[in-house]
Amino acid sequence: MTEETILFHFYAKRALSDLELLNLAANGMKEDKSKVKCLFSGPAGNDLQLSVFSNNDNKVLNIRNYESQKLYMFDILVMRSRVKVDLVYIRHVEEGIKKFLTSIDAFDRMYCMLGPVRRGEALWRYFITADEFLVEFHLDRLVVERQTKYQNVKIFWSEAHGHVLFLDEDVMLAEKDQEPYTRVLLGLETGKPARNCYADKEILILGGGDGGVICELLKQQPRMVTMVEIDSEVVQLCAKYMRGACEDALDTLEGPNKKIIIGDCLDHLHECIQSGKKYDYIINDLTEFMINKEERGWNYDFATDNSQMMEISLKALKPDGCYILRGGSLHFKKFWGRFEEDCRKLGLQFRVYDNFVPGFYEIYRFYEVRFA
Repeated sequence: MTEETILFHFYAKRALSDLELLNLAANGMKEDKSKVKCLFSGPAGNDLQLSVFSNNDNKVLNIRNYESQKLYMFDILVMRSRVKVDLVYIRHVEEGIKKFLTSIDAFDRMYCMLGPVRRGEALWRYFITADEFLVEFHLDRLVVERQTKYQNVKIFWSEAHGHVLFLDEDVMLAEKDQEPYTRVLLGLETGKPARNCYADKEILILGGGDGGVICELLKQQPRMVTMVEIDSEVVQLCAKYMRGACEDALDTLEGPNKKIIIGDCLDHLHECIQSGKKYDYIINDLTEFMINKEERGWNYDFATDNSQMMEISLKALKPDGCYILRGGSLHFKKFWGRFEEDCRKLGLQFRVYDNFVPGFYEIYRFYEVRFA
């Protein structure tokens, strides 16, 4: 059973009487007034009056009146099995309410959300962007869910985005974001000169379990691409369901010019530093996190508090190499502000690239970092 809530608020020229509120509720529920009952009406706080109505047929309407502002918050709760709540239905309700308020000379202005908020489904569609806007993600069905040793993994199907990977409720990649996300990250945008040349280069990917990055790199004839992903189940699920992003790149762990290591990328970086192994490109497809060097028994001295993953990665980068990473949402100003300051502190050169990523519903920032 799914509950859909239609959200309105309006300003009235004057306070509405109890009878007018009953008539308003009947208009909102598209019912005869005789079928609508008031379940509660009374004060609910300072300057707040609450009224709750029902038609005894799986429709509930509540009105909150902030008296000093003549502001009425107006929510209609409908069980989907009884009524199809769509744009036409909501517009019809909106017009009925506006017409009633106008007829009693009480209408000032009204605002309506032209889509219902859905609750009770197995599929939760609502997410917060970095700038704290609520987004209803276009998801049609859950394809697979797995709780691994490391994280919760979900892959959804979306008509708009293709298959979409979520890790711990955070969107990682949509199949249709290969161009706006992966190719921009790598500097391989279609129709533009390539920013980076990966041919005959040795490349390390940190994370990247969705397979999007390694897929695009293998098309560039690199000497060797090494990908280190900690969660084998993410690789397996993406190989099966995220084919629009990874194609066949995850079908085998090793190939003529690729190696996928299931393990901790920090351990791999440490091994590279100990052995003197250097890469032409290191691509960080992770989220930045603090490194507990005491726990790992390392004696590295970090110059920054926020960019330690970059610091340790640079130790495995060739002098003319490039460190590439996702900088997060353009609205993460604190993050990329600190990151850019850390680059200056370390004497590094960096370039910034911003692009709108449909699957993230916001502008994303990407970095290329080189030794000065």
